Amino acid sequence: MMFVKAHNLIGRQGNGSTLRSLFYPPTSDYPTKEGQVRCGEHSDYGGITLLFQDSHGGLEVKQRNGNYIAAKPIEDAVVVNIGDLMQRWTADKLVSTKHRVLMPFSEEGTKFVRQSIAFFGHPDDEEQIVCIDGSNKYPPIGSNEYLQYRFSLTY
Repeated sequence: MMFVKAHNLIGRQGNGSTLRSLFYPPTSDYPTKEGQVRCGEHSDYGGITLLFQDSHGGLEVKQRNGNYIAAKPIEDAVVVNIGDLMQRWTADKLVSTKHRVLMPFSEEGTKFVRQSIAFFGHPDDEEQIVCIDGSNKYPPIGSNEYLQYRFSLTY
């Protein structure tokens, strides 16, 4: 119930959850190499991400052994990524997912637009993120404070 209560303000002021449209234009006018990265390796900042992919794919997820595997689109399925803040909150019981997007390489694949929709779920801004197992593996931090810190490293 603690996680539910920490997200009472989703869709209202006081919560940094975001819905984004991720648009990747066709690449047929540009030469690409097999394995060329379109969106570099990263993990999501918040608690949880819900990703709705189109049928064209390109998303790859990094396994714990360091190898990438394709997250091939499954019709009507949602990809769920654990974010960095959830990893902190659970004292590494749940681990954030490193992922990337590759350029299409086949001649057919370069003709398509890739479109995804991502919902980045964050706890309410004032929520204090404390390791739920009591370990204090990570120091307590405010949800919005953590989000702003991560933005400062990126932008």
